[in-house]
Amino acid sequence: MKSTPTPRARFVAVIALIVVAGAGALVFLNTQGSSNSAKPHLIRTHTSTGAKTETTKTTSTTETTKTTTAKPKPKPKPKPKPKPKPSSIATELDAALLNHAVVVVSLYAPDVATDTQAMNEAKAGAAQVDAGFVAVNIYDEKQARQLASLLGTEFNATNPEVLFFKRPHSLALELKGFFDSEVVAQAASNLHPAIEFWANAAGGICTHYGASLAPLESKVRNADLTTAVGRKEAATAMERAAALFNEEATGLGAIRVNVAKAPLFAELVADFRQAATNMSSEAQALRRNNVTAENAIEAKNVALTDSINTLVAKLNIPGCSA
Repeated sequence: MKSTPTPRARFVAVIALIVVAGAGALVFLNTQGSSNSAKPHLIRTHTSTGAKTETTKTTSTTETTKTTTAKPKPKPKPKPKPKPKPSSIATELDAALLNHAVVVVSLYAPDVATDTQAMNEAKAGAAQVDAGFVAVNIYDEKQARQLASLLGTEFNATNPEVLFFKRPHSLALELKGFFDSEVVAQAASNLHPAIEFWANAAGGICTHYGASLAPLESKVRNADLTTAVGRKEAATAMERAAALFNEEATGLGAIRVNVAKAPLFAELVADFRQAATNMSSEAQALRRNNVTAENAIEAKNVALTDSINTLVAKLNIPGCSA
């Protein structure tokens, strides 16, 4: 089945058809400086004509000053550093839910071999599907009270046991007993939203700017590139498109992404910024009618498009394909 290219894909494809021409411009910055000399400030003594001149004798007296040695001031005692607030299950869970749509909580007894193994399996299963993980020692009185406060006194904790939490702060599933990592991973995966909230936000930004790129694509496609006027119109549209790509990258960069996906998302934002740079270079080459430069940039665009589409697929972001 033949796929319909998106406006962004069609716009990049149009670039290959452009025969570039024009001239560059130099910008000169002239700076002027001026130096002012400060006039000396003269202190004058005012005298009246014909007035008598009086001589004032100055008698100097010598005083003997006794030197006393001051006692050293005692050093102030350093203020005690505030003790860090102890972590709680609730704060650990909140922190995990901030970065993960689903969090796996393993209830275990530390001195029981099978419980430790179950905890390790739960941790491995959570990592497989990018879920958060928190371990709770139910034999620790403090943690047991925190768990009861979190889930209510009616909750009957057993060991080993695996709990699954979803945003905003709700218990979605309980698995009592020992379960290997594959079962934990599948259960967490079933609770994962099809598209995470940050990915939806990113998709909305891409869709918005994609709609704005469509009329610019039309201008480039319909420009008469055999004339200087047509090339200028196409170059102007491409420069506007470059500005939109930069705005799009700025909007995407403001989104808070899961920690596990942050490196890939940062690559995607960088690719969008590079697309803007390439678009500006294409416009300049078009104005200069520089076919060699246009072909070199087009080769970069092919690799850049593949990179964007690969990252979008890995991150599962709708509407951001190039």
